[in-house]
Amino acid sequence: MTLSINTNVSALTAQRNLSTSSNRSATSIAKLSSGSRITTAKDDAAALAIASGLKLDLASLRAAQSNVSQATAILQIADGGYSQLGEVFNRLQTLATSAQSDQISATERGFLNTEYQQLLSEIDRIADSTEFNGIELLGGAASLDIDPGTLGTDMVPANGFVGFEFNASVRTAGESLEVTYDEVTQVFSVSVYDAAGGSGAGNLVASQSVDLNDLAGDPFNLGGTGTLDAGNTFEINFGSIGLNMTVNSDFDTAAAGGFGGDFATGGVDILAGAGTTATNLNFLVGVATTDVVSITLQVGNAAALGVGGTSVDNIANAQGAATAIDTAVQNLNTARATLGATLSRLEFAGSNVAIQVENSEAARSTLEDVNVAEEFTNFTSSQVLVQAGVSILAQANQQPSLLLQLLQ
Repeated sequence: MTLSINTNVSALTAQRNLSTSSNRSATSIAKLSSGSRITTAKDDAAALAIASGLKLDLASLRAAQSNVSQATAILQIADGGYSQLGEVFNRLQTLATSAQSDQISATERGFLNTEYQQLLSEIDRIADSTEFNGIELLGGAASLDIDPGTLGTDMVPANGFVGFEFNASVRTAGESLEVTYDEVTQVFSVSVYDAAGGSGAGNLVASQSVDLNDLAGDPFNLGGTGTLDAGNTFEINFGSIGLNMTVNSDFDTAAAGGFGGDFATGGVDILAGAGTTATNLNFLVGVATTDVVSITLQVGNAAALGVGGTSVDNIANAQGAATAIDTAVQNLNTARATLGATLSRLEFAGSNVAIQVENSEAARSTLEDVNVAEEFTNFTSSQVLVQAGVSILAQANQQPSLLLQLLQ
């Protein structure tokens, strides 16, 4: 190798090796301090992609674990309600049986009936009060209806108005609507008042307008026929005020004007619905959207169980009540059996999710977590090389000055 003063190749080589050792040391420090084997994508791009996917799955699985816990709590609340209903039915059967016997008088049978009717009311109270986070479990889904007597003469099926659906979490019974439609601009406007009777009786609490011209796909063929295709229906969604209004092909956008005047002072009143629709619950217990456990809860009020309107005020009615109670108890037992089976399924689902979390964490750890012992060995080796490189670079930098001695 040529010896020269201008270019110190040995020093350059020592500097390059020192830089390499220093980078390796810095990489080891990053891994040891973060606990991760992959601090940048260049460390292992494939493993980083797989680990990122596993993290997403783990987030979903942990949420699913919470879902299973809450689902179990919900169903246990429902089961507690069913259990109390069973106790009430035991007492009802006792009263019905006593009322069928001739050793008691009509007056005493009347006393039995008084308790019987109170217990029917208690059945409804238990059903209505058994809820979780605002979800009716045994009382049936809350529902709202239009008072048909307040619809006037124009907002009727013959003119294309075939349905009103309310969001019970937004609207409430006792409110009223005033609806207007401008056949020139094709704009529907709905105002909500806090009392029956519209603006003449209540205060404005919400309003929303929908321009039919803004509907995607021009379903009413505005500028053409102005109606839906024959046999079709369309939901005009007033989402912010909790109303879906359904119209059909009998609704003519150019000839619907005038009906709003019917409600200028009267309003369309909102009534409480029957609330006897069974509550359907779906619980996501896995990563996929299909990992769902579903259950339909038997409505627990007296009407739904078939004992509403029964009495024990005479022997014939008591006999009918006893038969109705037998049927109700069978339905109640079926409901509790279904609920118990679902609770058992949720227990296994929870165990499966826990195993999935454990295995997914192990897989992610293998891909992403640093092997501390191995990496510390690499760090120590790099540190030795850095120290050696510094020393050798210092020696290499002295070589040109040694060559100057040849000139003396």
